[in-house]
Amino acid sequence: MLPLYINAAGKRIVVFGGGEVAERKIRQILETAGAEGAEVAVEVYSRDFTPRIREFAAEGKLKCFQCDLWHEDLRRCLEGAFLAIISTSDEPLNEHILNAALKFNVLINYRHKGDVFMGSVINKHGFLISISTEGRGPAMARYMREKIAPLIGEREGKMLLIQSRLRTELKATIKDEARRQEILNQVLHDPDCWAALDAPPAVAEELILRIIGDKYA
Repeated sequence: MLPLYINAAGKRIVVFGGGEVAERKIRQILETAGAEGAEVAVEVYSRDFTPRIREFAAEGKLKCFQCDLWHEDLRRCLEGAFLAIISTSDEPLNEHILNAALKFNVLINYRHKGDVFMGSVINKHGFLISISTEGRGPAMARYMREKIAPLIGEREGKMLLIQSRLRTELKATIKDEARRQEILNQVLHDPDCWAALDAPPAVAEELILRIIGDKYA
């Protein structure tokens, strides 16, 4: 299993099913799939939709197509799609959709039979962390998310912001990439740098730059 992060902005994602499982996966797509400010083209095909999926449609975040998938033209649904998510509550129907999807050049998310797994995701303070058990234990993936999420707080988010700015500033003054990386790692392991985060971000950045100048430059 190869873990990848894919910018799906502008790509077409089709979801078969409009229940709670589909809603959970749609939420993850809308929250993480595109670049900042970019939209993902999500289409949902189902007889019924949860209230939240209907709200997403009303907000213009996706399109709902109410239909009987047993009699729907699946070729029309799947042609040109980037990802197909199969999540109806009817297993024979899911298999029917899977067999149709396998004829197209489309990624498939459907239990252990697909080629894409959607992990349990932490998305906070600038960090995007995905945890997968490759379908073996979704409950365990959710448990690990609950264990890891509290480790990421506002201070870590502030340090991430400052690290991003430091990378730019160090590039202007230090040509050796290995040396720049060493300094950034030293900042992360320096208690004085973490203590500087008690100040507002701009002040904290100046304090950390002074620490770099005194200790590491």
